[in-house]
Amino acid sequence: MRIFVLALVLFVTFHFIRIDLAEGTIPLASFMGKVEPCVEEAEFGFIPITTVDGDTIESLFALYPDTEMGFLDRLSSFYSLNPHLQNQKIVGGEKIRLPLTQEEPNACSKKNV
Repeated sequence: MRIFVLALVLFVTFHFIRIDLAEGTIPLASFMGKVEPCVEEAEFGFIPITTVDGDTIESLFALYPDTEMGFLDRLSSFYSLNPHLQNQKIVGGEKIRLPLTQEEPNACSKKNV
C-alpha cells in the first residue's frame, strides 16, 4: 500500500511539474525586453504640376490618384505644400506641388522579422 501511495504522490508531483513547464505559471513578459510599438509615419512626396484654366483640387486629385492617402489627409498636405492657395483659386499656368505618397518598404515589418 505504501508503494501505491508513493507512486501516486510521485505521479501527481511529476504531472504538476510537467504542466508548469509546458504552460508556465511564471509570466513570460517579465523576461522579455520592452517591445516598442511600430508607428508608421506617413511620408509624402510631391510632384510639380503646371495648372491650366478650370483646374480644381478635385480634378487634380483625380488626374493623379493616390490610393494610400485619404482625401482629407491629402488635402491638408496639399495646403501645407501650397499655403498661398488657401485664400485664392487655382490660376492657369501656375506651378503647384501635388502630394503623393512615396513607395518605401514597410519599416515595421523589417524590424519585427
